[in-house]
Amino acid sequence: MRRILFFFIFCNIAFGQQNHNQVIKSLKDSINLYRHSNPDKALNFGFEVLKIADFSNPTFDLVAVHSKIGEILYYRGLYSEAIGFYNESLKLHESLPLDYRIEKKITNPPWLLLNIGNIYFANNDYDNAAIKYNEALANFKLFENTVTKNYGFSTVYDNLGSISENKGDFKLAEEYYLRAYDIRKKNNKIEDLLYSEMRLMRLNMKQNNMFNVNKHFIEIERLYSLGEKNFTGNDYKKSYETRNYGYAYSYMGKYYLKISEYKVAKEFFYAALQILSSFPSELPILNSKIAECYLGLKKYDDAIVVANKNLNSIELNLFINAKNNNYKVLEKVYQERGDLNNLINVKDSLLFIAKAMTSINNSNKMSDLETNIILSKKRSEINDNRIKYNTYLFILIICFVILFFTLISLRLNFNVEKEKSKKIFNEKLLIENDLNHKKLELLNKSNFSANRNKNLNYLLEVVENSEKVIRNQPLEIKRKIEGLIKYENMADRFEKHFEDVYPGFFKSLIAVSTSNLTQNDLRLCAYLKMNHGTDEIAQLTGVSIRTVESKKYRLKKKFNFNKDQTVTTFIHGI
Repeated sequence: MRRILFFFIFCNIAFGQQNHNQVIKSLKDSINLYRHSNPDKALNFGFEVLKIADFSNPTFDLVAVHSKIGEILYYRGLYSEAIGFYNESLKLHESLPLDYRIEKKITNPPWLLLNIGNIYFANNDYDNAAIKYNEALANFKLFENTVTKNYGFSTVYDNLGSISENKGDFKLAEEYYLRAYDIRKKNNKIEDLLYSEMRLMRLNMKQNNMFNVNKHFIEIERLYSLGEKNFTGNDYKKSYETRNYGYAYSYMGKYYLKISEYKVAKEFFYAALQILSSFPSELPILNSKIAECYLGLKKYDDAIVVANKNLNSIELNLFINAKNNNYKVLEKVYQERGDLNNLINVKDSLLFIAKAMTSINNSNKMSDLETNIILSKKRSEINDNRIKYNTYLFILIICFVILFFTLISLRLNFNVEKEKSKKIFNEKLLIENDLNHKKLELLNKSNFSANRNKNLNYLLEVVENSEKVIRNQPLEIKRKIEGLIKYENMADRFEKHFEDVYPGFFKSLIAVSTSNLTQNDLRLCAYLKMNHGTDEIAQLTGVSIRTVESKKYRLKKKFNFNKDQTVTTFIHGI
């Protein structure tokens, strides 16, 4: 009986773990699918993995999820957060059993080392970047799979070439790029060849060797057309090849912008914009470059329209360089026109952006308010789920232990009762007092057993219910995933995140206002509720301190409260 019970428990746990790992693998695949085309959606899939993951029994998929989250944050310029996920991925990989590793000889995955090196590279720390790239190269040499090994080699050589290129050593950079190209040519993979051609084109562009630039650009167009023709997927516009193809047009636009060929540059940027339409993170910078082209062509009205449109579409602090470029375009336009009022406002905005950029460079902290709220909430949810999981597991173990010892006790008591009954039967001729005493003792024992059996049945019901929870858990998880996919196109907005933290705040504001509140009024009240000062609000909204003070003054008129009371004090009272 005990053997059957433990076998049943083991099967349920093993089955549940298998399905749990399948769910994580499915979510990881979704991250890979959306990490370029829809990074927000990919992040949500990643956070869902962290909520349900069993960190005491890590898998390679869990290692990969941390790495992918880090990669998404890296492309957004959130280097501090990205390197945190990369390091966590390294720790999890070190704790993996050898059977779970793709390459048993590898302690530190070279792809992770490359990503960490990329963060050093992005911060212009080329020495530490080169160290990480060479560490990755050494680990790639341990791979038994030749294709994977060569792919790793070509990637490392590309990265080392980028370091030399940024240092101005173009000869050494070209040597690295050609070594990568030779490896990729043997594999004859279009996406890799296209990437090498793009690198070589950019390098020759920096050397003003336009003959070679055009040669590489023509080859890029040929390779992309060939790839598009042979592509078997549903949407080639979201492919890795498309992104590199768009980069080539963008580089051409930047070159002609640099030499003041604004009309040609604009055409290349518009072409790049069309090619990269499925990559939202690439669009803000391209749009800012188009505004620069209109400025160079002295089409000031077009430059103002494009720059303002870009600023209105750029998410809060997420693409701060693009915001800076657009404000600089507006600055030059208003200088040319002598529009002092608009010029002052633009200079104030540039001052705040410069301050924000300095802060980011010095501290490497996340500057995106909405992303910060999301990360904080998700971490809280993850910690809560881990606590619940550990508590549940502890209770389940205790129940199993109690059940085990109860079964043993029942078996022992059964034998004892059997012996006592036999003894009573053999001693039936004893004196009446002894017989009565034995009968009374038996009655007490029977009452004790009855109460114990009642408690045992209760415990068995608890265990049965727990087993049902275990059996139903995969279905529950399935429903959860279906619900996530059903609503995957819903965009997280600031107001939603704010309402999650301060429920009913906006309704209360509207109820006490004496006139209609605009969307900007509500957002300003939200910032005040979050204890943001005037300068911080100005930085977040991209306007001057004077403008914020004016908005606060107008806001005060929309509420009927004591004149001695400030707007901030009033907001905090709601």
